[in-house]
Amino acid sequence: MSPVSIRPAVASDAGGVVELWRLVGMMPSRTDDEASICVLIAHDPGALLLAEDESELVGTLIAGFNGWRGMLFRLAVLPERRRAGIGRALVAAGERSLRERGAVRVGLQALKTEQVARDFWLAAGFSADDYSQRYVKNL
Repeated sequence: MSPVSIRPAVASDAGGVVELWRLVGMMPSRTDDEASICVLIAHDPGALLLAEDESELVGTLIAGFNGWRGMLFRLAVLPERRRAGIGRALVAAGERSLRERGAVRVGLQALKTEQVARDFWLAAGFSADDYSQRYVKNL
């Protein structure tokens, strides 16, 4: 397991989260800004998990629960820190959090073109869902 600590984010972490997402090359969406992250933290204080090595932010995961199902979003680990167990530690912490909140099922979305991500999720015990498609609409 990695030598990082995992904790829930607080509002003052929002800028660092946005910067980490930029550094890992995540495609920004309408909700990838400090204000939106602060709304998430206020609404669901335990949802955004941070992996830190001492005081350096090295990874994130959003483990959201809507009272029915759990969803994982924005798993991100700094490229130079990958393959050290950080992603798996974040997923384990997210699953634990979701289980504690009452979730019995968890889902996620990964780009079909990202083979490394697909391999990670399969190795983490998830199975591919070939019969659904993601739809989005900005409000």
